Amino acid sequence: MKLLRYFLFLAGIFYVSISIFQISAVADALKFILMIENTFLEGVLFIVSLFITFTPLLGPILGIIGATVVWKWNLIFSLLLFFWPYLFGGIVWQIFKSKRQIQPEEKASDAEEAEILEEWKK
Repeated sequence: MKLLRYFLFLAGIFYVSISIFQISAVADALKFILMIENTFLEGVLFIVSLFITFTPLLGPILGIIGATVVWKWNLIFSLLLFFWPYLFGGIVWQIFKSKRQIQPEEKASDAEEAEILEEWKK
C-alpha cells in the first residue's frame, strides 16, 4: 500500500512538472505569434495559456511551436512533450485490443460446446 502511494505521489509530481513545461511553451508561442513585449499582457497570456494548453490539438500545436521556435528544441522532443498522453493511450489501447481478439475465439468454442450439449439433450 505504501508503494502505491509513493508511486501515485511521483506520478503527480511528474504530471505537474510536465504541465508547467507545457503551459510555458504555449505562453511563449502565443507571445511569439502575437509579438507581445508588454509585461502585463505577458501575464494575461500566461493565464490564457493555462486554458489553451489542455485543449486537444490547439494546445499541443501551440506548445510545439513554442518549444521548437522559441526554445530551439528538437522537434522529436517537443512532440514527446505534448503527445505523450496520446502515445501512452495508443499503446494501452493496442494492448487491450489484442486481448479482446483472443476472447472471441474462446466464445466460439463455448458456443460449439453449447450446441453439442443441445444435441445430446435431444
